[in-house]
Amino acid sequence: MITGSAARRYAKALFAIGNEQGTLLGIQREVQRIAEVWESSEELRTVVTNPLVGLAARRKIWDEVVLRSGISPIGKNFFKLLFDKMRLTDLPRISMELTKLCDIKENRMRAKVTTAVPIPDEMITKLKLTLQRKTGKSIVIDKAVDPGLIGGVVTMVGDLMYDDSLKTHLERMKEAMLGRG
Repeated sequence: MITGSAARRYAKALFAIGNEQGTLLGIQREVQRIAEVWESSEELRTVVTNPLVGLAARRKIWDEVVLRSGISPIGKNFFKLLFDKMRLTDLPRISMELTKLCDIKENRMRAKVTTAVPIPDEMITKLKLTLQRKTGKSIVIDKAVDPGLIGGVVTMVGDLMYDDSLKTHLERMKEAMLGRG
C-alpha cells in the first residue's frame, strides 16, 4: 500500500489533467466509480492481484472492467498505469484524495449525518442549509443510520463533530451522577 503522500501525488496529477482539459468532474466520477467497483468486489481484487493468475489474464480481466465502465481515454490510461505499477489496491485512497482536491476547488465540504432512524429529506435539507451558513461552503451530506444512538443526531463536518445523540446525553448524565463529569 502506498502512503498518503503517494496517493496525493496520483490524485494531484489527475486533478491537474482534468482541470486543464475541463474534464475534472468526469474524471473524479470515473475514479470514484472504479474505486467503488474495486472495493465492492473481493473476487475482482483477488483475481487481479493474484500472482498465481497469469499477467495476461489479470490484465484482460482488468481491461474488461474498465471497458464496461465506459471510462474516458484519460481514465483508461490512468487505470492502465495503476495496473502496470501494481497500485490498484490504492484506488480507494487515490479516489478519496482526488475528491478532497475537487471539494477544495469547488468550495465544498462533506458532512456525515448519523441518526438512530432514517430522517426525512426536509430535515436533511434544513441541516444542510444550517451547515452551509456556518461554514460558508457548499455541503454534501452522507446519511447513515446507527440504532445504537437511540435518538438524536451526530454530525461530522470536516474534523468537527456535533454529537446531539440521546446515547451521549445519557452517558453524560451517568457520569455526572457518578461524580466524574
